[in-house]
Amino acid sequence: MESLLFAISGESLTQRLRAKIFRTLLQQDIVYFDQPENNTGALCTRLATEASDVQGATGVRIGTMLQNISNLGVGIILAFIYGWSLTLIMLAFVPFMILAGFLQTYLLTGIADKDKKVLEEAGKIAVESISNIRTVAQLTKEQYFGDEYCKKLDVCFKNSITRAHVFGLLFGFTDAIMFFGIAALFSFGAWRVQQGAMTFENVMLILNCILFGAMAVGQTASLAPDYSKAISSSKNILSLFQRIPVIDNSSTAGNELATFDGQIDLVDLEFHYPNRPEVQVLKKFNLTIEPNRQTALVGSSGCGKSTIIQLLEHFYDPTGGRILVNQNELPSLNLQWWRSQIGFVSQEPVLFDATITENIAYGDTAREVSMEEIQQAAKNANIDDFIQNLPQRYETNIGSRGTQLSGGQKQRIAIARALIRNPKVLLLDEATSALDTENERIVQEALDQASKGRTTVVIAHRLSTIQNSDRICVVHRGRIVESGKHDELLARKGHYYRLAQSKN
Repeated sequence: MESLLFAISGESLTQRLRAKIFRTLLQQDIVYFDQPENNTGALCTRLATEASDVQGATGVRIGTMLQNISNLGVGIILAFIYGWSLTLIMLAFVPFMILAGFLQTYLLTGIADKDKKVLEEAGKIAVESISNIRTVAQLTKEQYFGDEYCKKLDVCFKNSITRAHVFGLLFGFTDAIMFFGIAALFSFGAWRVQQGAMTFENVMLILNCILFGAMAVGQTASLAPDYSKAISSSKNILSLFQRIPVIDNSSTAGNELATFDGQIDLVDLEFHYPNRPEVQVLKKFNLTIEPNRQTALVGSSGCGKSTIIQLLEHFYDPTGGRILVNQNELPSLNLQWWRSQIGFVSQEPVLFDATITENIAYGDTAREVSMEEIQQAAKNANIDDFIQNLPQRYETNIGSRGTQLSGGQKQRIAIARALIRNPKVLLLDEATSALDTENERIVQEALDQASKGRTTVVIAHRLSTIQNSDRICVVHRGRIVESGKHDELLARKGHYYRLAQSKN
């Protein structure tokens, strides 16, 4: 019964830890995921292993440890009853055993930390290779990534050999101390028997009591490798739990605007990415995004266009300046509410390994989306006819990242997903740049339809897709250098004119 209850408690702890770790990861700001050590492979490895490692110091092992401590205590008490002087001699060896135990735990914890880092790197290689298997196969890099993965495993193997040597030496030292103590007990005990101060029976009883406790110490010491892993993993888990994100993705604190017409003001924005502080991306950036109108941002790569989209989604806080939504500071708004007002379509849409229905419905998880709404969103995105011709129609599974669909089909499902929440603001980040001419035309028609009656911000390299925008802003080195309509900007023969010429 004891083992059953401890086993249940250990499994329960592991389950709760994994759930809390995953929820805590989802709450972290984007800055956390930008850090190199927090790559996808490393996080997946930690999620899979750290909770299990902690179980190595809980559950049944806690029961074993408590039982062993009790055995040691009872053994020492009985030994004192049968002969206190002989027991004190034996206890003189205990500090050496404790020292060896602490040294063993310290050294094995350091090796466990190195193992964990190497396994995270191996996990990164595995996740990236498998998730991009088509690219790996096309580049014929299977052997290369296999070798890289094996190199990481070789490091773990060498660490395991080192760990085995450390464990063996210190465990042997602990056992040697115990045998030296027994030798001292027999020597002193024989002398006491010879003097008539003790009986041989008492000497043997003390020996058995001490051995009873020593066996318990040895069994506890054998658990040292598991405890060292548990200590290392516990530190990482506690560090994650104690981290307070600057922008909590799950936060519902803040204001919700009763009336939001879609006006957004960017005032003197300055920004650099936290992991690249030496590169100033935006410099005194000013822009008024008018409600129910389409504002286009154009410029060379790296000028800061996509950064504006990320700031509008509140993935980062600007390092200077303000973002005003209907004259309200963006950080003061309820983050969940604000993001629910935004529909986003990127150059490479991310779809989930689920049915078309589920992928579109993911656009609004705050309510139960009806099938009629999903079909209407698909019609507005020019994808309904294609879906109806599939054998399972809307219940078709599209595969991981939508691998069963073409680029244009994925893009239109992403548009339908953005429309299902009926957003006030639509953000389009080069949504047609990766498509061929025919798919671009179809997707552009869907985007034009989706933009009607909404505040729309468009980023585009192909100037033909934004010629009808209400306002076109040319971004150069982190600031707007020109703005106006297509014909006006061409007539000025400035930055926009040179961009147009370079595209021809």
